[in-house]
Formats: sequence, structure tokens, C-alpha cells
Amino acid sequence: MTHRPLSITTLSLLLLTAGLTLLPSCSSQSTQQGQHQGPQELPVRTLAAGDFSTDNTYPAVIRGEDDAEIRPKVSGFITKVFVTEGQSVNAGQPLFQLDDVTYRAAVSQATASLSAARAALATAQLNQRNSRDLLAKNIISSSNYEEVTNALHSAEAQVTVAQAALVSARESLSFCTVTSPVSGLVGVINYRVGNLVSPQSPSPLTQVSNTRQAFVYFSLSERDLQQLTGGNVSVSAQSLPKVRLRLSDGSEYPEEGTIQGISGVVDKTTGAVTLRVDFPNAAGRLRSGATGTILLPTETRGAILVPQTATIEMLHKKFVYTVDQAGKLTFTEITVSPVDDGQNYTVTSGLKAGDRILVAGTTGVKEGEVIKPLTEEAYAAQQAAIRQQMMGQGAADQH
Repeated sequence: MTHRPLSITTLSLLLLTAGLTLLPSCSSQSTQQGQHQGPQELPVRTLAAGDFSTDNTYPAVIRGEDDAEIRPKVSGFITKVFVTEGQSVNAGQPLFQLDDVTYRAAVSQATASLSAARAALATAQLNQRNSRDLLAKNIISSSNYEEVTNALHSAEAQVTVAQAALVSARESLSFCTVTSPVSGLVGVINYRVGNLVSPQSPSPLTQVSNTRQAFVYFSLSERDLQQLTGGNVSVSAQSLPKVRLRLSDGSEYPEEGTIQGISGVVDKTTGAVTLRVDFPNAAGRLRSGATGTILLPTETRGAILVPQTATIEMLHKKFVYTVDQAGKLTFTEITVSPVDDGQNYTVTSGLKAGDRILVAGTTGVKEGEVIKPLTEEAYAAQQAAIRQQMMGQGAADQH
């Protein structure tokens, strides 16, 4: 019973001694930290007005100069496929062969009908000549002669009908060999040997695309079109600036394109106008049906740019911290152009040339705070030195 109070007293004395020993150290550390407190050193940029070129981006669809859907003009079973996907073909080259037995029989029948009609015509001509002689001798009446003449005209008409039927039968027979109407590359082959196809088939046999010149289509809003043309409805499409094309893999097509056509009708559903840009495609890199992004340059004069990373967005509004000569921060609302290059905003109101803005560290400051402004170069050098010091300290700790 007497040992327990002694143990508690001894432990208390030890803890108190340890606390007194550590107190000067903690006090010294707090004093040292207090000595280092002061305005944050942050980068500040002085804004200047200048002329800038930015790219407006618009989704686009690539088409060939000639995109021909290959469909049969007659019905029949496919007996041969002469090409493969991606093959280069010339205009008039056979692509598919359809079963032509029925159509050959139709040609034979039409040929026979024409022969019969010509024989009937020859008989009618002979009767008409004989009737003319008999009429001259008053052996037959004029009405009898007119009947013979009418029979001749009917026989002539039957020959014309038979000739047209033969032409139609031969044409239908020729349609059994499906040829390419244009030169280009063969697309997907949707039907193979043994498939029954017709002009009403839901899908074409294939598609042949001539992409030596690629047609790229994109749409502009009415407002953007007004800005592009300066409100001149009669402006020539060819007089508009050259455009570039970003492909789906993110790379930029090496050739510039020329705007060749502007739709004369505004889409009542989207309120957009379609434009066509022609790109040379000798290497065949652009394929019909592919997608990309049109880069349309826009020149802005006397504009003020601010980095997007320097802005704060709240309630669909954009703000920046402006910095006065004393380093005091003011939370300032700005408005920007809807068109940007992905890195900077073009300011339309809220800032002017000569204003200073905070370009980094915006999340660690507040309205009214005073900072120590640094140039962007000095701030970058300071941060690099800190990172180098931390890397060196980490290496030392590992050893």
C-alpha cells in the first residue's frame, strides 16, 4: 500500500523534468517559425494589349471528291466478286457479276420479236405497193388502200417497239456486270457470292471513293459565319483564310485547306451553316468517312490575354486576382471571348493594359491579402531551387 503513491510521485517528477527540458526547444522553434512568417512570394504578370491569332476548332467529317455507292440496277444472285476491300479501281472496271441467264434469254426473245416485226413490216410494205397499183387502176377503193397503208404504219411501229425492247434487254444484260462509275478505293464489300441483291437492297454492294482531293465538311453558327465573312453575304469562299486539319489521332495534317463552298441555307434545326474545305490528298492519308477537327484562324487586334490557369471559375463566372502597387490582392470578375486556344482567354472586359494579375498560387490566397510580387521568371527559378533542395534532402535521408 505504501509503494504505490511513491511510484506515482516519481513518475510525475520524471514527466515534469522532461517537459521542462523540451520547453526551451519548442519555444525556440516557434520563435524561429515566427521570424520566417511574412507575405507570400508569388508571380505577377503585367498585362499588355497586342495582336493575337487563335484557332477556332470545329468538328469535321471527311469525304472523298467522289463517293459513289455501288448498287445493282437489276436483281440477281452474285456469281463473282472481282475486287477486295481497299483495292484501287478505275472507272468502268468490273466489280461484281450477277447471274445473267434470265437476261440473256430476254435478249434472245427481244431479238426474235424484232425479226418477226421486221418480217411483218416487209409484208405490209409489199401489200402497200400492190394496193397502190390497184388503186391506180381503180380495182380497189381508196378506203381499201387506206387500210393497207394503216397496216404498214402499224408494222413500222411494231418494229420500233421491238427495237426498243431489244435495247432494254441488252442494257439489263449489261447491268449484270456491275462496274465502278469512278476511279478510287473500294470500301467494305457488303455482299458476297451467292447473295441475292436488287436495287432495293438495304445496303450498297460497296462504295468507291476518289480521295485524291478530300472534301472536309464542318459547320459554323450564324454568328461565327458573320464574324468570318465580316457580314458580307457575297464574299467569295476562296477569299477566306486557309484552314488546317487536326486528325483523330491528334496529329495535324501537313497540307492547308481552302474553303470552297458555303451552304446557302441555314439548318433550321441547329441554326448552323455547312462549309466545305478542299484538302489535297495525293498520299491518300485522308479517307472518306473519317473525322477530324478544323482549325480556323481568327485574328484579334488589341486583345488582352490571361492564362487559363490564372482564372478562378465560380457560378459560371470567371475571376482573377489583380495586384496593386502595394501587393494587395483584389478578386476581380472578368468576361472572356467564347473562343480560346486552350491555354489563354481573350479578355473582353474587367481588365485593361497595365493591370497586374496573379498567375499562380491562386488557391492559397484570399481577397485583401498582401503578397510580395515576383516576376514569373524569378518565381520559376525559386521553385526550381526548392525542388532541387528537396531532391537533395531526400537522397541524404536514403543514405
